[in-house]
Amino acid sequence: MEKLTKCGSCGNEMAKSAKVCPNCGAKNKKPFYKKWWIWGIIAVVIIAVGASSGGDKTNIAQTDPSSAVEKTEAITYEVVDLSSMIEDLKNNALKAKNEYQDKYIEVTGKIKNFDSDGQYISIEPTTADMWNFDSMMCYIKDENQKSFLLEKNVGDTVTIKGKVKSIGEVLGYQLDIKEVK
Repeated sequence: MEKLTKCGSCGNEMAKSAKVCPNCGAKNKKPFYKKWWIWGIIAVVIIAVGASSGGDKTNIAQTDPSSAVEKTEAITYEVVDLSSMIEDLKNNALKAKNEYQDKYIEVTGKIKNFDSDGQYISIEPTTADMWNFDSMMCYIKDENQKSFLLEKNVGDTVTIKGKVKSIGEVLGYQLDIKEVK
């Protein structure tokens, strides 16, 4: 005895092997999830996802000392004189870059300018006169620093600890602030 199935269009019973329904003439198709090639595609997708998410799960920060994750070791800041740094830059930008690039420094200066977007301040030597154009750009990194600086004015003296991130003969020194007081 042949197995029966219901027609997807009219609901009448018909032979499972029939190509068309004898009642309404609709094609007798297998549901898409019962076709072998659908399951083949699903298997390939699962294998591909599994292969791409596999691999060595070693924490890169532990094995790669050059990773972007900053270490939590104690940082030693070198106290430097801003006037001397600016003089070094004027005399030989290449030498200044070699001396200060990526160093953690502590520097004191007068606030020369505030960025209206709160991205940075610039400081100048405490001995600078009003016609001095030499300064260091110090990039604000968190809300605590921003809150502290909101209470300051141009001309106020601040001490900044940070990392020198860039040095150039045109833009001068650029520093990421770690602490400001």
